[in-house]
Amino acid sequence: MSTKKTHIYLLPSYANLENLEENRYERLHESKIKFQQEGRKLEISEVNSLVEERYCLSIMSAKYILEGMMSKNEIKEAMIHHHPFGHPWKHLQFKLTSKNEVIRINLEPVDEDDYLKCIKGFLHISQELIMLEQQGVKEDLISYFFNDKINELLPFKIYLLNKIKSAYKDGKILDASDKSLSSKQLESLRSEIMLLPFLDW
Repeated sequence: MSTKKTHIYLLPSYANLENLEENRYERLHESKIKFQQEGRKLEISEVNSLVEERYCLSIMSAKYILEGMMSKNEIKEAMIHHHPFGHPWKHLQFKLTSKNEVIRINLEPVDEDDYLKCIKGFLHISQELIMLEQQGVKEDLISYFFNDKINELLPFKIYLLNKIKSAYKDGKILDASDKSLSSKQLESLRSEIMLLPFLDW
């Protein structure tokens, strides 16, 4: 069994530590901040495997929606991660349950420094996703999740957006069937409010 040589712990440096929860299990370490209110759930988590080369930083938004006699959970999730199975390359991934859609953005080639820059960029963009959820919430969600150091990550947001733009040009933005997105598909994704901050280039 391979042993992971390095672990990535970025979330605690930029998180509001009062709301940060740390969990260490036999095989993984998880840092997360969770906000729940009246059928709404927001969560940022960072997971490091302790036994293999696996890392994930994700932001998840879930809303319980009641429509007439029908109810559903609308879940949207964005993550940057790598793991030894499935798609082993370092990538961004978006899941939209309402559209039953999964999009992957291959970030390779990236060395460890480049990957850290991408993760920091993802953290900065996470603020924008959280702000989308602010309406109807009295709590200041940005200060609930982050400390002031989060603003230092703006250059890394620009770096990540340039990586995503290059990935599109190289045919590395893929749908669930691992087919490159067309320009028409890209424009359709840009109409999805949670994806736009990653596609605004």
